[in-house]
Amino acid sequence: MLDASVSNHFLILTAFCLFAYFLLCLIRCRYNESLKIRKRDFDKILQQPEMVYQNQTPSAGSKLVFFGNGDGGYSVKELMHSASKVLWKGTFGTSFKTELKGGNAVMVKRLKGSCSSETEFRERVLEIGILLHENLLPLRAYCCYQNENFLVYDCMRMGSLAKHLHGKTSPKDSPLTWQVRCKIAFGVARAIHYLHTTGSNICHGNIRSSNVLLTDTLDARLSEFGIVRLISPEHKPDLINGYRAPEVRNAHEVSQKSDVYSFGVLLLELLTGIKPVGTISPTTGVYLAEWVRTMIREKPILEVFDDELLLEYQADFEGQMVKLLELAICCTFEYPDRRPLMSAVLKRMRETCSLSSED
Repeated sequence: MLDASVSNHFLILTAFCLFAYFLLCLIRCRYNESLKIRKRDFDKILQQPEMVYQNQTPSAGSKLVFFGNGDGGYSVKELMHSASKVLWKGTFGTSFKTELKGGNAVMVKRLKGSCSSETEFRERVLEIGILLHENLLPLRAYCCYQNENFLVYDCMRMGSLAKHLHGKTSPKDSPLTWQVRCKIAFGVARAIHYLHTTGSNICHGNIRSSNVLLTDTLDARLSEFGIVRLISPEHKPDLINGYRAPEVRNAHEVSQKSDVYSFGVLLLELLTGIKPVGTISPTTGVYLAEWVRTMIREKPILEVFDDELLLEYQADFEGQMVKLLELAICCTFEYPDRRPLMSAVLKRMRETCSLSSED
């Protein structure tokens, strides 16, 4: 009886093991088939027509649309499969530096919460792509597929103004001189003025030092212009507090006058060397513009300025710094109607710093 019982248990165990093995094989076969299907779908996407030009009508199957007369020399496949590293995670998405064949690099911005329809996205991005100014970072191409939208820009080797003001990692890192800061501020002002006065009357909507990129000669290139129009209302994130005008903090609607306010904060940042975010009493919510007003009421005005500027102190520099400080304060008035237009800002900057341009 004992031998019969053991034999029965052995048969049951063997049957169970065979069933489990059969089930495992079935699951594995289905998983492999699923992988093959996904790979075929992915290959099909990459094999679809990739490159069109701005003066052609983009088809639904197009993936990479270039502005201008060239094709950029790269495809969607190369763009998506090249080595990339995260540059920063911003208000409207993540920016990557992508290394292409031949040693060229581009900056790719992956948007989050884009327009609800691809048609709407294409219409709005085409309005941005035609905007050209020497102080704007031009949009070179865009790519959209389903809910994934990408913008392609030139990659600026010198990085952002924020990096040069606040990201020094060595005493050998050269400071931004007063004349360079004037040139950068003036370049940004020219770019904003162009946006405000061109046919579309676009607002930038997200002016801050990390969106001011620098060329090898430290000329300003303002980036992310018009992106606020590509984000659907339900997905619009809060803009960075330190740069936001009071009316934007309350109503979350940007305007040309809120751009003026943000430029005023950027100008204060250049003058003081202080980050508008997170460094000025974060517990009490004091913003840079408020801090500067308090300082000039209570202390000698020179104590407001960046120590690096005071190290190269010259009498004529002091007059220029004070006048630009006054201009920045005017730009950051609480009420929008009291803030100047960018045309007036440019005029005062030219007169103060003896700058010239074709604007």
